[in-house]
Amino acid sequence: MQGFYDKSVAAAKSGYPEIDADRLAAFIAAQPGIEPPVTLSNFIVPQSSGASNGILLFTAEFGRSGERRREDMVARYAPGTTMIKQKSFSDEFLTLVAAYKRGLPVPEPLWLDADGSAVGYPSFVMARIEGTPPASAMYSKGPLADVSPEARKAMMLEAAGFHGRLRREAIGRDELPHLLARGSGETDIERELNWFLAEARLSSEPDDPKLEPIVEAHRWMVAHQPAVREGTLVQGDSQIANVMFRDGRLAAVLDWELAYLGHNEADLALIVFLTETMKQLDKHVDGTPTEAEYLARFEEEAGAPAEHYDFFKLFPLFKTQCILLSGRSFQPAFEQVWTYYLAHLHAELANAKRIYGD
Repeated sequence: MQGFYDKSVAAAKSGYPEIDADRLAAFIAAQPGIEPPVTLSNFIVPQSSGASNGILLFTAEFGRSGERRREDMVARYAPGTTMIKQKSFSDEFLTLVAAYKRGLPVPEPLWLDADGSAVGYPSFVMARIEGTPPASAMYSKGPLADVSPEARKAMMLEAAGFHGRLRREAIGRDELPHLLARGSGETDIERELNWFLAEARLSSEPDDPKLEPIVEAHRWMVAHQPAVREGTLVQGDSQIANVMFRDGRLAAVLDWELAYLGHNEADLALIVFLTETMKQLDKHVDGTPTEAEYLARFEEEAGAPAEHYDFFKLFPLFKTQCILLSGRSFQPAFEQVWTYYLAHLHAELANAKRIYGD
């Protein structure tokens, strides 16, 4: 299974269309405050990350306030047939706007083409942040690969600390009204679980046996959801492969397409789970934090204890099974990975039942 993520990303990207550079330049030229001509250069299409979206790095030259400028930018766009069927570029852009306004380390969102009428595909443009780009196989390459065990631990704890900080910030529904329409249900927990169950069903036949364990887990989690605080912004895909580092420090948290109103303990649980899982899917390395160290850093940054952590440990496993169904057509070891994650979902569900009841 080593290299599974890299192979999956490469398989997904092999069929992605390219953005028309002239249309992209015209879209930028039409933005308020931009003075033409707009010229684009230095195009780079990353191949090691971003399985669910097209990504284009480029340099834009344009006028503003009577002066010519050169700025490095990133276009994030729909890759034709999308892996995540309910994906909303508008939601992702507006979420970035709210996070950026709060001073969180995220790329500055610049311009949105929600329906793709200008660029050709639903997309948005954001400023590029300098740093070491993430890698799906995070122990083999990227910022965590060639560092000392001590530095690796510090970097990974900083990533977990970000999600504690996000909980402390408590960016709520007043700033993120668009996320209230993500999923249906009476609670934040139900809306998020329902959104992912819908995603799994959109990628499956009604009689697909692989839906059965997902539906079973969904039913139990809805029936046994604990009383929790009102949901606030959760990044939704907290794998450290979505973190950019610069000089050994966190520079930006990327990929907010799965952000929702909920509870950041679920993202902490994903970091903890992937820390050990990637040693099997990628390779073993030293200097990774323990679950207790992650929890301590999260709670320090949050200024509060983790809430119902054992329940929220189910979230990333349930979501992973749903996303695996969405992308199974291009995943080279789908059955093997499906079985691996399903076993962990069953184990965590059994543990949660011991705590919260059958």
